[in-house]
Amino acid sequence: MLADLRAVAWRVYPAALDTLGLEEALTAVAEGAGATLWYDVARPPPGPVATAVYFVVAETATNAVKHASPSSVRIEVWRAGDLLRARVGDDGPGGADALGGGLAGLRRRVAALDGRFTVHSPAGGGTVVEAELPCG
Repeated sequence: MLADLRAVAWRVYPAALDTLGLEEALTAVAEGAGATLWYDVARPPPGPVATAVYFVVAETATNAVKHASPSSVRIEVWRAGDLLRARVGDDGPGGADALGGGLAGLRRRVAALDGRFTVHSPAGGGTVVEAELPCG
C-alpha cells in the first residue's frame, strides 16, 4: 500500500526536481531507460516548465523501452532562445499512437504551458517525440 502511494506521488510531482535539479533528474531517467542524454541548458528553467519536460522525457523514454524494444534511445534537452526543447527518439519499430492515452496526457501537459508537442512515428521508422516550451 505504501509503495502504491509513493508511486502515485512520484507521478504527481517528482521530488528529484527539487533535490537534484532537472539535469540530474533526467540523468536518472536516462540511466533507468538505458538511454543517452545530451543536456545543454545553462540556467534552470521555471519550475512548471522543468516539471513538464521531466514528465515528457520520463514517460516517453519509459514507453519506448517498454513497448518498442529499441536498441537505442536518445534524450536531448536544450535551450533555444526563449524555448526549452526536449526530444526523445528511439530506433524501435515506430507506429506509436500520437493520440493514445499516455501521449495525449503529455500533449495536454505541454499545451497547458502554451507549448508545442509533436510525435513522429512512422511504421518501421522509430519514434521521435518533441516538446517545446516557452521559458523566457
